[in-house]
Amino acid sequence: MKFFRNDVVISRIACPLCLAFLFTAIPVLSDPGGTGEKLLTNYEVIEVISGEAIDDLMANMPDIEKNTLLLLVKGKGIGNIDDVFRKTLITKLAGSDMRVSEMVPDETSTGEQPAYEFNYQLVRLNLRYADINRSYGIGSKKVDRTAGIGVFAQLIDRSNGDIVWVGETRRDYEDTISYSMLGRVEDPEHDFTRPERKELRWSKLVEPVIVTGIVTGLIYLFFSNQSSND
Repeated sequence: MKFFRNDVVISRIACPLCLAFLFTAIPVLSDPGGTGEKLLTNYEVIEVISGEAIDDLMANMPDIEKNTLLLLVKGKGIGNIDDVFRKTLITKLAGSDMRVSEMVPDETSTGEQPAYEFNYQLVRLNLRYADINRSYGIGSKKVDRTAGIGVFAQLIDRSNGDIVWVGETRRDYEDTISYSMLGRVEDPEHDFTRPERKELRWSKLVEPVIVTGIVTGLIYLFFSNQSSND
């Protein structure tokens, strides 16, 4: 017991452990929720890079008369995530005063035939959590978010089958968000907005340090009080 009544010994033990507690516990408990800027959801990130890729393609397409009917055909895709690109493409084409059809017309149909076929292939379209980490190993948890798209497209004259234009583009996106915001950016209805989380579970390492710091602090206060009473 005399060992614990020695103020120098107690201080040497308590100070490092209390500092460890402060540097470890406080950042974990005060994880920031954001910087005030609008945080894009994972679905919106995919929309953004899809829109940028489509803008690149359309900027290099030959001029097409307004109100022209296009037949939209997907030659190759990735999966459910393709639907985001498709919807964005239809919106962009309609915004450029073009009409879009996704139904291949029957050769015997007497209705209006599409003048061109816009055939596209999604070579790459994904969203990932590239890394989940803490600043200097003890800060609040952050997520490095990345997304990418690669598109190959052709414009085909349906009157003769000639390929009148070929285009290709790639776009990438990356940012860093707070781990605590993942619940806001993910959509439970779309699996592609919930990529795999590869992370080290810090709770198993942090909790013993927090408990040790609290216990050591209480011991220090108790024996300091005993020493002063003597």
